[in-house]
Amino acid sequence: MWLYDWIVERAVILGIAIDSIACIVTVALSIAIYKLERRHEKEREEGERRAEELARFEAAKTFLIDNDEELEYLSLAQVANNLFPKRKHCRKVITRYLRCDKQLQQEILRQVNVPFFRVSMTEIQSALEKLQVDLVDCGFGRCFLYDEGKYLHRALMRWAKSPIDEVNPYKFADLKNSELYDEQSEISWRFSDGNTTLSSYMWDYLHPEEVGLDRSKIAPPVDMVFQQCHLDKCDEKEMTFWAMRIIIDFCYNIMGLKNGMKVDESIIQTQEDMYYYTLLLLCETYAVGREEK
Repeated sequence: MWLYDWIVERAVILGIAIDSIACIVTVALSIAIYKLERRHEKEREEGERRAEELARFEAAKTFLIDNDEELEYLSLAQVANNLFPKRKHCRKVITRYLRCDKQLQQEILRQVNVPFFRVSMTEIQSALEKLQVDLVDCGFGRCFLYDEGKYLHRALMRWAKSPIDEVNPYKFADLKNSELYDEQSEISWRFSDGNTTLSSYMWDYLHPEEVGLDRSKIAPPVDMVFQQCHLDKCDEKEMTFWAMRIIIDFCYNIMGLKNGMKVDESIIQTQEDMYYYTLLLLCETYAVGREEK
């Protein structure tokens, strides 16, 4: 009897205790179930992420296999993707690359160890302005980048398909070995014996003391190109070619002759190729663009 009386006397307390225990158990079970479900959800999300990464990896590998003969153009495709992502290009690998989404593009470049970067036309124009200042400071002669560098950009807009038979013509003189250079003459050296590249001519012009020349008697490089190639009366596609060639060779000389470049000029076959190659050099020379992870 005493136990019954004890339970009756404490029924309310016991009821509260039982309810509290039930509540605790319910909460504990809810937490345990939530954690279990969350762990399964994370495992499912991780599985989906890995499946997406594998699919992307395989898609990138397929892209690289299908475009094996043109993979050297991926750096140029990077520039095209930044500036003209909706343009159909002459170079098929560039057009195919532009059709890929950003994540697939990044995976393609990762597999061939090419950095993914961003650059805008505003930044390109800023680099051209800096280039023009440097050309003036170096005394390279007449300006050819007027109207926001129209002859550079017309290479793509008007002459993209135009073939380039000789990307780096030997039209200029090796000044240090040229018999046409007359140290005693008061007339600027003007004509070429056509046995070296524009880049070499620029180097000699920038470093006359190293080759024993008097710069005041040497035609500035840009003026020399105009004289030698008759740019005042040439076809526009000839002008666009030499506008790009001058920019390329000037960038070479500022950087130290191809220092750091990862693209071989021999891949350039059209003005479209050369245009993007020129912009790539501008980006590297004037620290334009930003790498993205």
